[in-house]
Amino acid sequence: MSLQEVQHFFERYEAAFNALDGDAVADLWHSPSGIAHDHDGVGAVTWWADEAPMRANHLALCDIYRKAGFHRTVGRLVDHHDLGLNQSTALMDWTIERQDGSTLQRFHTHYHLMRGAAGPKVLMCAAYEENIAEMKNHAAE
Repeated sequence: MSLQEVQHFFERYEAAFNALDGDAVADLWHSPSGIAHDHDGVGAVTWWADEAPMRANHLALCDIYRKAGFHRTVGRLVDHHDLGLNQSTALMDWTIERQDGSTLQRFHTHYHLMRGAAGPKVLMCAAYEENIAEMKNHAAE
């Protein structure tokens, strides 16, 4: 998968989050798909074998962002590895900004993209820096 195709994918991904459109975000994920993350001090995998729970996750995430004062996210492609015609890995640096322009969070996420009939989508991501609990705390303020 070419660098240009990966960049275009993340432009669409960023736009979906900037619209806080959980359905549009979910449309950019494969079914099945998953997230590797930390849970109770150890690595864990959330694997969505079906589309409905994956979609519900992205709708809930956009709701957390909205309640935390999200204004926009800015993504920067840090690294890209072409894995042949239909796959790629990408490391993204994300900055989430509040309405006043201050930084709500900054983190990296690593993605494994795979092209299907509908184009590239996220097959798996490693979410190792984003702090959702902190976002929920901001939402409660």
